[in-house]
Amino acid sequence: MSETLQYWALVFNSLSIISNRQTLNHRDHLSILECFNILTTVGNYSNAHISMPSLQLEFRYNPGCMIAFSGRIVRNEVHEVEGDWVAWAWYMRNSVHIYAGVPSCGWARVDCPP
Repeated sequence: MSETLQYWALVFNSLSIISNRQTLNHRDHLSILECFNILTTVGNYSNAHISMPSLQLEFRYNPGCMIAFSGRIVRNEVHEVEGDWVAWAWYMRNSVHIYAGVPSCGWARVDCPP
């Protein structure tokens, strides 16, 4: 594993690729609580939306869209989409950190300059 980590250029240690399917209302129970999931979409589709029912939010999920949120805390779902689309879901798994001997990264945050 240590040899692989020398060449791993990403912050995230896990990836799911979703193609042409609806995702039901869920939370990502295995994701690290303090980290963001980042979802990215591409394709030839229309009328896509991602909902976050626990926050009572819904967003357009157009091609090229990127959304970041804590998948462990925020319930989310992608409704049925018209056309062809692919989404990359980047996230962190604590089990991978433990296995690789990498310390926890702490809470995700955005610092604003004064």
